[in-house]
Amino acid sequence: MASVAAGPQNPGNVNYFFHIIVFLCITFLFGKLDPIAPLTPFGMNTIGVFLGVIYAWVFIDILWPSMVGLLALMLLDVLPATALLNKGFGDPTVIMMMFIFVFSATLDRYGLAKYISLWFVSRKCVMGKPWRLTFALLLAIAILGGLTSATPAAVIGWSLLYGVFDICGYKKGDGYPIMMIIGTVFAAQLGMSLVPFKSLPLVAISAYEKLSGTSVDYALYLLASLTTCLFCLLLFIALGKHLFRPDVSKLESLDIKLIIKESDMTLTGIQKLLLGFLVALIIFMMLPGFLPKDLAVTIFFKKIGNTGVCILLVALLCAIRVKGKALLPWRAMVNEGVA
Repeated sequence: MASVAAGPQNPGNVNYFFHIIVFLCITFLFGKLDPIAPLTPFGMNTIGVFLGVIYAWVFIDILWPSMVGLLALMLLDVLPATALLNKGFGDPTVIMMMFIFVFSATLDRYGLAKYISLWFVSRKCVMGKPWRLTFALLLAIAILGGLTSATPAAVIGWSLLYGVFDICGYKKGDGYPIMMIIGTVFAAQLGMSLVPFKSLPLVAISAYEKLSGTSVDYALYLLASLTTCLFCLLLFIALGKHLFRPDVSKLESLDIKLIIKESDMTLTGIQKLLLGFLVALIIFMMLPGFLPKDLAVTIFFKKIGNTGVCILLVALLCAIRVKGKALLPWRAMVNEGVA
């Protein structure tokens, strides 16, 4: 069994998709059969998920079908998402953080996070405007921190800034480089709290919800954190411009595109797909707060919860094959993304 599971079917092979259809039918439809005494409908659903996952382990793969099996237990009302994850992993926040880290590592692996940061600093509106360019640089680093984490955001930000310093003729110890090296870390840390499904906000939100007994609206959190982030960055810019007053005249003639490769500014097919998944992650987590409660899509996302959304998207990325290999190689992404 292990040897079959270790080598998933070729994406061009009809058998691969046939096995997926059989797996989903067993998982979600077996429970619709009349219960076999002494089993209850809940027992039938549970056995259906169990049999479906075993079938998938033999004929498809081990990882992503297991994730689908977890989602099936939530969707078929065998156990609510919170209860299932509490019993299986100790706390939903822990497993959610793991899947978010894996997702973020995938964005970084294919260069999407870097593309987004470079897009911000290559806009025409910042050309010849030193403080606008400074704001764009810091905002890009903050966004990058939100998509990945503070450390890679700071490292990528520094590498971009060092290129700017070299082209402009800044030397070690000059005021502007010192200000921006510090500002990079500041912006990266702001980015870590920008989106509600990163590690620090998740811990804070989880603690608040347990103490207060109420849930946090992710859409309102994102609006508040984005406003706070912009305010803090503008305050940093104001302090630099009016208090520290570094020499920014060398930035007026800078063409940021001189330090950006043309290939870095062209989205590949995989990057476009991952961008769609990133947008989907944000939208799916916020939908239940906007849509009527009785809609089927609202019920679906409330059943699986935000952790379920992460599991769903990561499972899909693991299931998608590019040149015979998983788009999201699970072990490699865990090694790179999960501390």
